[in-house]
Amino acid sequence: MAAQAQGLTLRQISPEVAAQALAGLESLDPRGLMAAGDVHAMACAGECFELEGDLASAIYVLRVRNGVAWVDAIKGAGEVDLVQLLDGVISAQAQGLEAIGLQTKRPGLVKKLQRHGYRVTGWVMRKELQQ
Repeated sequence: MAAQAQGLTLRQISPEVAAQALAGLESLDPRGLMAAGDVHAMACAGECFELEGDLASAIYVLRVRNGVAWVDAIKGAGEVDLVQLLDGVISAQAQGLEAIGLQTKRPGLVKKLQRHGYRVTGWVMRKELQQ
């Protein structure tokens, strides 16, 4: 189903299309637990969306659990502030739920998200072992 607003089109896409577009994002998993083959399984576990417009495009995967719309993965580009744009779109999709959640290892993204009401709720810890 496609929704259109302000020159943007939002439509649900197949896990296969999403996984292809999100290939390579496993390296950004702050837990370090995802491998290349896991992106497809992650896309199959959630709902996959494509947002397209003249000034921006994005692919993302949402999974709802315990009242939280969890953003498993997102990739986008554009001439506009994608954090602001996607926060509005995903907030509308999550209406009626308790929260939106995601994880990132990008400090700049954390700062941008905090300006939109997100807060840090934990840390991912990792200790490298000598091989």
